[in-house]
Amino acid sequence: MLAVAVASHQRDILFPEIAGMAMGVMVFPVPHWVKNPVHLWLSPTIGAFIGTSMNFLSMPPLPKIWLGLIIIVILMHVFRVNFGPTIPAALLPIFLGLHNYTFAISTAIFTFVIMAAAFKFRDPDKLSGSDVRKVKDTFIITLILALWIGLAFSTQLNVLIIPPVFALIFELFHTEKFHWKMISPRLSVLTVTAILSVGVYHLMPGSIIGVGVINVLITFILCKLFKTPVPVAFGVSLMPLIVPDWGTWAFPVGVFVTTGFLMCFSAAYRQFTKRHAVLAART
Repeated sequence: MLAVAVASHQRDILFPEIAGMAMGVMVFPVPHWVKNPVHLWLSPTIGAFIGTSMNFLSMPPLPKIWLGLIIIVILMHVFRVNFGPTIPAALLPIFLGLHNYTFAISTAIFTFVIMAAAFKFRDPDKLSGSDVRKVKDTFIITLILALWIGLAFSTQLNVLIIPPVFALIFELFHTEKFHWKMISPRLSVLTVTAILSVGVYHLMPGSIIGVGVINVLITFILCKLFKTPVPVAFGVSLMPLIVPDWGTWAFPVGVFVTTGFLMCFSAAYRQFTKRHAVLAART
C-alpha cells in the first residue's frame, strides 16, 4: 500500500487500518476477524464507498460523519458484522473530504488480498463464539462515539478523532469479559506507538515508505514487549502520514485521552451491567 501510494503519487489510497487488518489476520490472529474472511473484504469496502458517497451530500462535515456512522453501524448490526475496522473505513473518507473513489477502490483491492490471506491462515478448530450483539450496547457505544466526534469538532481538536481507536472501542464495548485490568497494556501500546510514530515522522519527513515501515516494525516490537497484541495500533502508527494534525506532538496526547476515556467508559459500563445482572438474579 505504501509503495503504491508513492508510485502513483496518490496519498488518498492510504488507509491506516490496512496494516492493522493484515497484522490481525497473519501475525496476531483475531479469532472473530478470521472467522468470516468475506467480511474483511466486503465490510470495509462497502463502508469506504458509503463514506465517499456521503461527501456528495450538501451537509456540514459533522452531520455527514454522524450520518455515516449511524448507517454503517446499522448495516453491521443487520448483517452481524463483528469487524471494527469497518467504522474507520466509512468515516475516514468523510473526515478527509474525499470526492473521488480512489480510496474506496484501493480499499477494495487491499482488503481482498487480506481476505485471501485469512482463508489461508485461519484455523477452523479455533473459530468459535457468536456474532450476536445487544442492540442496547450498540446504541450506547454509537452514541458515545458520536458525542466524542462532536466534541472534537466543537473544540477543533482533530487529534481526538482516532478512527483505529474507534474500531477497537466498538469491539471492546461488546466484549463481555472486558475489565479494568485490560486497559493499561492496551493504552500503553497505543500511546507509546503514537509517540514514536510522530518521532519517526519528524526524523524522516517526506519518506512515506520509510516512515511507514519503521513505524510498523516499532509497533510490532511494542506489542511483543507489552505482551499485548493490539492490531489497531498498526493503524495508529501510520496516521501521521494522513493528516498534518496527526503528525504533531499533540497526536499522542489525543490518542492517550481518547483511548483512556473510551476504554474506562467501556470497562465501567461492563462492570455496571454485570452488577445489575447479579442483582437481578437475586431478586
